[in-house]
Amino acid sequence: MAPPRTRSADPVEEASRWVIRQSGQRLDDAEHAAFEAWYRADAQHAAAYDRLSRLWRRMGEIDRGKLAKRPARKLRATAMLALLTAAFAGWFGSTNPTQQADYLAGSNVLPVTLPDGSTVVLDAHSALAVDYAGGRRQVRLLAGRAQFEPTPRQEGMAPFSVFTRDASATALGTRFTVDVQDGGTRVAVQSHQVAVRCLPCADDQGMTLSAGEAVEVSKAGVKHHAEAGTASPGWTRGLLSFDDVPLPAAVQALARYSGKHIVVMGDAARAQRVSGTANVADTRRALELLLAQTPVQVTDLPGLLLLR
Repeated sequence: MAPPRTRSADPVEEASRWVIRQSGQRLDDAEHAAFEAWYRADAQHAAAYDRLSRLWRRMGEIDRGKLAKRPARKLRATAMLALLTAAFAGWFGSTNPTQQADYLAGSNVLPVTLPDGSTVVLDAHSALAVDYAGGRRQVRLLAGRAQFEPTPRQEGMAPFSVFTRDASATALGTRFTVDVQDGGTRVAVQSHQVAVRCLPCADDQGMTLSAGEAVEVSKAGVKHHAEAGTASPGWTRGLLSFDDVPLPAAVQALARYSGKHIVVMGDAARAQRVSGTANVADTRRALELLLAQTPVQVTDLPGLLLLR
């Protein structure tokens, strides 16, 4: 028998019941079919279940054996709510997301090959968790940004999906980037199509993007950008391009790839504008080239680059 459903049919509550149910005993064929149908019916179901399942495996301090022996329908609501609260705090909460990461980029761009041959380019200071258990092909971008190029889906193969706190992005044979920002998640498609859904939206907003399109997803909904370009972002190749931008803005972009703090000193330096393409592998050299035709000098100190 499948875990009982409440009238609210909240994906997280349903997911928690499935997690607890499966921790106690092996599902029979009918139960397994019911679970698979529920799991695949909605990206929110999959996201909620995977979050809780992963947390459940890590909660060694909880006596799961005793909890699982009690039928799911008899679990007290307070115990269930406690589990849900812990799950959200542990997976996408205020703790350091890098603790959950399978791949973590430092101050350099990190190329990654996943178990199915799909490729990912992680930008500096980005974190990625991977879940390929049970035939799934799911990853979570916990921080930063990444470009994904999934292996084409074959018959019987699960779809490739990327999850963030705000959105799910399911590849339809494609190349796309996902950027976790303070106010939400940006998804941009460079090739083919991606199905994007807003996870926290009450009205289940979503759309399918084609090459050159992008969206920003947040609790406020899905904001569509029709013109995003089809070329891969320069950062995936270790390059940043600037076209007459203020020096502080260029420094902010380059600082992501530097092991040193970069400080722009003086009004004259801060008013300087720069253009050019910078190789992020050597931040000092990149700044020197950008500033070659300006009076601004680069001073290299231990742990610090001064521009003045």
